[in-house]
Amino acid sequence: MAGIALLLGLALALTIAEFVLRTFDPIGLRYETEFTAYRTQAVHFAFERPPVPPLADLLEGHLYRHKPGLDLSLGSFHLRTNSLGCRGPEVAPEKPAGVFRIVLLGDSVAFGWGVNDEVTFARRLETEWNAASPARRLEVINTAHPMYDTNQEEAALREVGLPLQPDLVLLVYVVNDVEPTRDVVEELLTGKPPHPEEEVVVPDDFWSWAENAMKPLLPAVGKLVGLRTDLEARVLRTLPPGASYEPEKFKKGPRGWPRSQAALLRIRDLCAAAKVPFLLLDHTLPRIAPLREFCRTNGIDYAELRFSPADHELGILNSALDTHANARGHELLLQRLRQALDERKLLPR
Repeated sequence: MAGIALLLGLALALTIAEFVLRTFDPIGLRYETEFTAYRTQAVHFAFERPPVPPLADLLEGHLYRHKPGLDLSLGSFHLRTNSLGCRGPEVAPEKPAGVFRIVLLGDSVAFGWGVNDEVTFARRLETEWNAASPARRLEVINTAHPMYDTNQEEAALREVGLPLQPDLVLLVYVVNDVEPTRDVVEELLTGKPPHPEEEVVVPDDFWSWAENAMKPLLPAVGKLVGLRTDLEARVLRTLPPGASYEPEKFKKGPRGWPRSQAALLRIRDLCAAAKVPFLLLDHTLPRIAPLREFCRTNGIDYAELRFSPADHELGILNSALDTHANARGHELLLQRLRQALDERKLLPR
């Protein structure tokens, strides 16, 4: 009887925990729902507009952009886009006199996933600069999209950014840059991964096994349990003994890193031809170690824009499941961006 009572008590406790997690969402279960809403409501894919080019040509182009004129609640944050499909206020096609324009390239980090536009480091750079009443007004044009790689960032610069006559181009570089966006779209179109030989089965530990076991009946509790897993240790078990986890050499990295390097060189050249300074801001986690040396060798200005382990103790993330920066995280990103810009004297005086 004692054993049955214990099992019933455990079942009741798990049921209550599931209810609490779903109702109050302390770990950020909403992240997956919000991203699905974003993908289905906010994004216009290139293959949705006729005439649709052949698949090979489509995958080499600009794959998706935000719909213009959005005013969309995604739950924990609001998304508004201008007529260019960029997050933020409207901008004049012709740069007004007395305006210093910054074009920001990147993925969900630069986009500012999970917070309203006015909270992001990009918009705060603009509004706080202009509130100080300098002689020259600042405009930050945020072309970033979640899941963009460097090739998509290059397309955004070429098609949206450069026609706006920027005075500075910034690129927030993350691990997504070496994970080809085209693979995501190709799998969406064909229903199968384009490079199945790269599919790596990461072995379970106890916590990931328990998450999968609970998923059918207690998905929220399973997510909570799964937070205890050590993903990096599990990845290391797929590598030769003594090897370290290097994103540029793992899964899509051997293709994605060379593609990213080539796109970075094209961005460098586009900016040079337009006589616009270009600064790469490294936010890779895990770190892509060769990036700094690649930039140094190829004449690309480089600065770090990463969080330290001590930063993570400050509560800088949206939630346990949504590891994008919250308002406090964007404050830190803004401080480091201002420092990098001030050191290089890239802002108007």
